[in-house]
Amino acid sequence: MVRFVCVLLILVAGRVGAQTAPSDVERQILAARDTVWRAWFANDTAVLKRVLPAAVATHEGSTGQWSDRTKTLADARAFAGSGGRLEHLAFANTHVSVNGDAALVTSIYTLVMHGNGRPDTSRGRAVELFVRQNGGWVNPFWQLSSAPGFDREVQLPDTLGANFSAADSLTATGSPSDYDALIGVWQFHFQSRSSKTSFGPGFDGHWTFEKKPGGMIIEDHWRPDDPKSPYGASTYTYRSFDPVKKIWRIVGMESQRGGFQPGLTWSDANNRYAIQHDGNTMVRIRYFAIEPDHFLWRADGTPDGGKTWIRDIWTMEARRIGK
Repeated sequence: MVRFVCVLLILVAGRVGAQTAPSDVERQILAARDTVWRAWFANDTAVLKRVLPAAVATHEGSTGQWSDRTKTLADARAFAGSGGRLEHLAFANTHVSVNGDAALVTSIYTLVMHGNGRPDTSRGRAVELFVRQNGGWVNPFWQLSSAPGFDREVQLPDTLGANFSAADSLTATGSPSDYDALIGVWQFHFQSRSSKTSFGPGFDGHWTFEKKPGGMIIEDHWRPDDPKSPYGASTYTYRSFDPVKKIWRIVGMESQRGGFQPGLTWSDANNRYAIQHDGNTMVRIRYFAIEPDHFLWRADGTPDGGKTWIRDIWTMEARRIGK
């Protein structure tokens, strides 16, 4: 451990006066970084054993706990076993300092992971050490720490959240034309809360609404933009209109996680409302400011059946790109 710290101090001290790394070397190092991160989230043990030397040491979060390679591989297995998956990975403010066969990489990372039925975003600072070995770069050390939260990226008229009573679903009604204004293809910007008081980083994606022949069923297909993910790896939502009760029944499903999020959706003159359940969590959703080529969307969440609500746990702005 002392040796790792000494190497890091030497590299940090040399950053101001060090020359910029040759572009081909820097690309090799950043490619190695991407391989390590993606292999961990994919639980690719063969790759991880190749890029993580036996003496690897990692430090994450504020617990003060260090991990070795055995623990790092076990954590990757546990993440995969939980059904979680990586949807988006990005780095900003990346700096690379090369000193002989060692390189220090510092950056701000942004992760979008999917688990428990919803996307979860996290952001932090990464300090990573790479060492040239057998013609490639291995990653014997990294330290990850939290970074401050983001501001709101989806501009809304207030901070009141979706702000309606879940009990409205007992008496509210809709019509088969409720979602006609949304039929087509939309590009969205989505942001979720990282805590009650701060937001995570937003991301972009595409959302399609298709009304089936007969007019009583609507399928929508929602996915973050990710060139490494199959187009069909998405969240699908089905709405079926009940002509007797005059309300839409709704169910959400995810192609990679499965799951089943049932609920109801209805309308008034200016808004579309929905209530959905995912295990012990209930979400209330409002579509509003609906125009031919633009609308806003927000959701509140409650873990206790509606006694307390976290406002604007998810927010979204959508713009039409096709009919």
